[in-house]
Amino acid sequence: MSKKILVVEDETFAQKAIRQVLENNGYSVLTAADGSTAVSFAVSEAPDLIILDLGLDSGDPFAQQWDGFVVMDWLRRMTSEKRIPVIVLTASDPATTQQRALEAGAIAFFQKPADADQLVAAIKTALGESH
Repeated sequence: MSKKILVVEDETFAQKAIRQVLENNGYSVLTAADGSTAVSFAVSEAPDLIILDLGLDSGDPFAQQWDGFVVMDWLRRMTSEKRIPVIVLTASDPATTQQRALEAGAIAFFQKPADADQLVAAIKTALGESH
């Protein structure tokens, strides 16, 4: 049975590109374009791993803004029994966000555009699969 990965990405093109890479490597993929959907899916679908963009924009000026750090905080609180590994994939400046992301619980940090082979290698490592 294939491992399930939740991709949290608000840019449609990036979401499709990541989905393609993951499906080509045999993973089942769920997608969420905003933080609240991501947290709901994390609880209801119990993915094996989450790929998370830090800069999420719901497009709704009246909605609560859920950036990747808020999502990681909610995940830590809601899935405390079974920690879901989180890999951050973002356009954010690593000088200001990488350390903060790792301290918030991310197991790996990639800046966009990430090398697909390196991303898949990090996923396999996180899921305990051989390379």
